[in-house]
Amino acid sequence: MSATVLCMAFSLGTAPIAVPSNCRLYIASQYDWEKKTGFYLDLEGAALKELPVILGAGNGSNWRFISHCPPFVPDKTYQIRGVVSPQGTQLLVNGAKVAESEGSWTPATGSLEINYRPSWANEPGDWVTSVDRVTLSVLRDGSEVQKGDFDFTKAGRVSPALQLFEPGLLTVSDLEGEPGDTVIVDVVLRFVLSDPRRWAPMIDRYGQAVHAEFPEKVRSDEDLRGDLARENAELAQMPPSRDFDEYGGYTKAGWSEKATGFFYLVQREGYWWLITPEGNPCFYLGVCSVPGSTWETTPVTDREFLYEWLPPREAPWSAAWAKNCWGTSDGTEYVCFYTCNLIRKYGPEAWDERITEQALRRLKAWGFSGGGKWGGPASVVTTPVLHRWGTPNLDRHPDVFDPEVCAKFREDLRQQIEPRRNDPRVLGWSLGNEYDEIITPDEVRKILAKPAQTPGKRALIDHAVNERYGGAVARLAEAWKLAAVDQEALYAAAPEPPDEDVEALRRFYAHSYYAFVYRTVKQIDPNHLYLGFWIVPGWWVNEEDWRLIAPHCDAIGYDRYSPNFEDERLVRLKAESGKAVICGEFSYPAWYGGQRGFGRYSTWAKDDADAGRLYGRWMRDAARDPYCIGSIWFLMRDQPLTGRGPGRGDRLVYGEHFAFGLVTETDRPKWALVRQVREANLRLPQWRIEASKAPK
Repeated sequence: MSATVLCMAFSLGTAPIAVPSNCRLYIASQYDWEKKTGFYLDLEGAALKELPVILGAGNGSNWRFISHCPPFVPDKTYQIRGVVSPQGTQLLVNGAKVAESEGSWTPATGSLEINYRPSWANEPGDWVTSVDRVTLSVLRDGSEVQKGDFDFTKAGRVSPALQLFEPGLLTVSDLEGEPGDTVIVDVVLRFVLSDPRRWAPMIDRYGQAVHAEFPEKVRSDEDLRGDLARENAELAQMPPSRDFDEYGGYTKAGWSEKATGFFYLVQREGYWWLITPEGNPCFYLGVCSVPGSTWETTPVTDREFLYEWLPPREAPWSAAWAKNCWGTSDGTEYVCFYTCNLIRKYGPEAWDERITEQALRRLKAWGFSGGGKWGGPASVVTTPVLHRWGTPNLDRHPDVFDPEVCAKFREDLRQQIEPRRNDPRVLGWSLGNEYDEIITPDEVRKILAKPAQTPGKRALIDHAVNERYGGAVARLAEAWKLAAVDQEALYAAAPEPPDEDVEALRRFYAHSYYAFVYRTVKQIDPNHLYLGFWIVPGWWVNEEDWRLIAPHCDAIGYDRYSPNFEDERLVRLKAESGKAVICGEFSYPAWYGGQRGFGRYSTWAKDDADAGRLYGRWMRDAARDPYCIGSIWFLMRDQPLTGRGPGRGDRLVYGEHFAFGLVTETDRPKWALVRQVREANLRLPQWRIEASKAPK
């Protein structure tokens, strides 16, 4: 909500609406902010004693808000009612009217969302809300035409300690309102203080939530050691398929290509295929971070009280400790409970070697071709990510117009690439990851503010003069409101170009940067593919970013976390570029109804079986896509409940804390998931072949 929005409300002894906060709970909402339509009933604020309940309604021209701050107190049940009618809005707390305003409203389209904390509004406060029930009624001409009753009693009775990890239980429903309708929202809820010290310790010695109860919970070291025999018995029923070569190539396709010793691309019957080093067609199936034996970690400095047990710092437990992760230098210590569980399970002498062996056995049994991003054993195929940490940045990226910087950049890449230049298990190189490699408008503006001798700045100004203003300095100076008579004067200025010129210069810089990287990687290593930087459709400046990277890679590596494999935009962009694409990350982490302490990701699944169903659907769609040559699951094992960081302090969670894994923090395979994963993986090549032969 914008702080500048006009608020017209008549309040009955209420406090004014608080400054908007990104600590929120949307009790019920169906609105379009830009169109100023719909309604929402929510709580906004970090401090419970100042927390307002807010009812907003839009009429297509403006928004109208009313609010009330009782103040709320913890461990007390409240009944709140919000009424949105053609005559106005009303807010009631425990049966008493506390705010109202006059004015009409216009229903919005889209889903009705109940009990929802969106990721952008999930900053921590000193409270969490336990919602028991939300009832929504729609009245039309005096009669009830629709009613929804959303019972959260079971979820609401989960230990408050577990609710601190991820408050709220999103429910989506349909609501088809019409002009003239009245919507009544009734909610029963209570508040719990979110200080984790009240519930400490929160994490047991195995990295699980102390207050969680579920059948698969590990309770002793003997449980961990006993898992190995049970898992091996399961894996014995999943022998690796003999229909694939050691790189994931399908040997039963009925055709093959030349074996070059490296992966390469061919297009056949309108479908792109990877060809393995042995010459077999391949749709690549990978898993990120295999085996992930010491990563991801969780920060523990200043919140040691959360943990029932922390490992000693002496060997073998020392392998579980790390410091200054994520590029920090403040001495923050991190711990990996997964490492501790591996030491207990496989023994202190050879735990690292044994988990690597087990991880490789799992990959083959579950039908994967190999690993993906973020590391992997040398004996399996991976998609290694190059970095540019040793190369100075002009702003967010190196100055590829500076010969000295280019020489340093090239040398950094050479040192990373050359040891694996002849390695057949490198599927393809990439550089950086996701939004970090996007050139932004703000970056261009900062470059233009740098000293006159900066090569990147001079290149941008030269391009603007020659390509935007036909070589006429005077025209550019007029458009940019500068008193410059020649290009040297332009170099010395700190211009603020119009937005359209900034966008043009952004594209020029991005094109030059991506071209340099692609050209340099291929000069150092002509054997392997280059996959770009794992662009995320939608997490960019605009669609042009896809078009900018497309010419400067062999296949477009992208990441996508979405309920569906593709949407209209991605279909269009793939067809426009005509290039092969490979998905470097996707996932459906189970949330388990909040019963285990994991966060609820944007593409969350109900449980492991639901995650397996969604995996199979994604893979069927990927197999039938003419452009897709592979898809890689994120990641091998679950993230720590208290977050992977970065962070330091006494908060409960820092960073991501989702059940992304095929195995748990205690190294237990999620059989309800992996059985469906295996089935889809083994069937995928045939799905693709059938799709390629189907009538076009």
